[in-house]
Amino acid sequence: MKDLISNCFICEEKALHVAGTEEAQVMQCINCGYTTSTKFTGTKETNEHFQKLGEDMKNWAVEKQDKIWIPSIITLPIGMLYPVNIKVPNDKENKIMKWAFAPMVEIPEDKRKDFPNPSVPGKFYDKKIDTDNAVVYDLFIEGMTKINELLKQEASGGE
Repeated sequence: MKDLISNCFICEEKALHVAGTEEAQVMQCINCGYTTSTKFTGTKETNEHFQKLGEDMKNWAVEKQDKIWIPSIITLPIGMLYPVNIKVPNDKENKIMKWAFAPMVEIPEDKRKDFPNPSVPGKFYDKKIDTDNAVVYDLFIEGMTKINELLKQEASGGE
């Protein structure tokens, strides 16, 4: 089956990318950032994959078209775009989901010993995703625009 672009069931923009077959299909909206797949068919109450998600992801999930839609987490060599809970100003209890982009950064040589690579005993990571210095966006598409700019900049040699 060819990939196609359709209207998103969540935000209604023509930005929903559909890939795969009915047995293994993924739907990803590049406007609102929500995604689903064949493993998230049904309801929150009955879907076993949904039950394994973390509490934030469960709270952000939306049911539409007999699917459970969850916010995307996009990890690239330049960094990661992911959903975050942000406190609502002047409201101690409520939070709102926004999107954060954390860049991939070099780990200083003298700090690498603090980042062991469990897949390769005795070796250490030389880069990390810097969530301490993430930039927060109101909209997923704003974060994607930043990623696009960074990728273009990298492709042109950093100019």
